[in-house]
Amino acid sequence: MIAATISMSPLIATAAMAVACAVLSVFVVARRWAFIGEGISHSGFGGAGAAWLIMLASPALAAQEWMPYVAVLVFCIATALAIGYMSRGNRVAGDAAIGIFLVASLAFGFLARHIYLHVRGVDPNAFEQLLFGLTNVIDPPRAVATVLVSLAVLVTLAGLNKEILAYCFDPQMAQASGVRVGFIHYLLMLLIAVTVIVGMPIIGSPLVTALLVLPAVTATQLTQRLGRVFAIAVATALAGVVAGGIVHARWRFIPVGPAVVLTLFAIFLLSYVIGRARPATM
Repeated sequence: MIAATISMSPLIATAAMAVACAVLSVFVVARRWAFIGEGISHSGFGGAGAAWLIMLASPALAAQEWMPYVAVLVFCIATALAIGYMSRGNRVAGDAAIGIFLVASLAFGFLARHIYLHVRGVDPNAFEQLLFGLTNVIDPPRAVATVLVSLAVLVTLAGLNKEILAYCFDPQMAQASGVRVGFIHYLLMLLIAVTVIVGMPIIGSPLVTALLVLPAVTATQLTQRLGRVFAIAVATALAGVVAGGIVHARWRFIPVGPAVVLTLFAIFLLSYVIGRARPATM
């Protein structure tokens, strides 16, 4: 059986991450931040590039598997805060701020990879995993950490649900109503960064944005009722990661990330067709 070949630890971790991303995607799409996950995820690739250069300068660190992931963590959080600072108060247009960090981080990551490849003759540690995701490297400790982080994201979103929704749909009205919009703004940036960090080892840096966009966009094709939007978004994300995992288990040469994203895209296309064919009163 194909399903029997899928280890439970990666499956549980992937499902938890998918649920957190799906719920967060509703707020991301409502705030029109669809591009922001891309900027933060690519900053993680730049962080890994910094780690690879450090490993070249210090051979003793070359065998340390944790090095790229610590750098990814630092870079993603720093980029999220920087984008939040630049985009708040119209210092720099939101899409421009995201684009600045996206292209710079991606270029730096690939530059570092080529330098490492030139010096060592092999790709740096975690390069393929950061690009495409490899669920087979998610051992039980990492799976537990992923589940706990995902639960923390969900609890935070649930606890501040009204304030976050108010900020996402009408920031000016939210501020006039006493919502701490500055705090909510930076909190959302950090939550996006956290979900990107836990999602990168599973579906890869360039593709993790799909889980922060497609579930909510798919749901809004079928209904405008907020409760149903959340439910459909979660179901879509879970369907995507389970189908992607099954495809990878059946054909090992197919990376998990592309399989998940293409499944999500197919579900979106189906929802778009259904949404166009039915009355917009759901």
